[in-house]
Amino acid sequence: MALSFPLSTAQFFDLLPIRRFAMKPGDNRAFTELGGGELIAAGRGQRLWQGEVTLDIDVHDTIAGLDATLSLLEEVGASFLLYDPRKPFPAADPGGLLIAGSSPQIATLNANNRELTLSGLPAGYVLTPGDLIGWTYGASPTRYAVHRIVTGGSANGSGVSPSLEVTPFIRQGVSAGASAALVRPPMKAKFPEASYGAGRAVVSEAGSFSFIQVLRA
Repeated sequence: MALSFPLSTAQFFDLLPIRRFAMKPGDNRAFTELGGGELIAAGRGQRLWQGEVTLDIDVHDTIAGLDATLSLLEEVGASFLLYDPRKPFPAADPGGLLIAGSSPQIATLNANNRELTLSGLPAGYVLTPGDLIGWTYGASPTRYAVHRIVTGGSANGSGVSPSLEVTPFIRQGVSAGASAALVRPPMKAKFPEASYGAGRAVVSEAGSFSFIQVLRA
């Protein structure tokens, strides 16, 4: 049966022998310098996550299977889900045991598109700057949002967080009540470029690929 897009993390990303991973929001600023020395900045488009994955050495058959999926993902319209393997859990909850069984939700959204609060957390649950949070919104297609917490804090006795500032800014379309993921929050991505591995006598050196977040296609 043909695979459907985006490929789930179990179908692709979880199978990768990752040696090196880098990810950051794209810089969407454009600068104009005026005659008096003023530097004017303007935004251009969305700040989409982008990065690069370098794969490790593995046996020929494993790398051949990954190469087949890489080839599939080079097709027009193909996409996949991935998460940051360096930050699968909040810093204060390694392993995600404390959040297991809870159902965090967006409680409130600030009009500045930079801050939100969460409900449904365990009492006293700590969110730390650098932790990742994500949610889905919209339909046809579903959009995947991932944000990094800039200012964190501890949930009160009712499981409600203080105001959390995040980056990139929160896009239009999400609403209070949406489920929030704190464990391996996924994003949908494509890769504009990939290199395939080269073989050795017993094992193959895997390749690498760059990726960029996509919201619609």
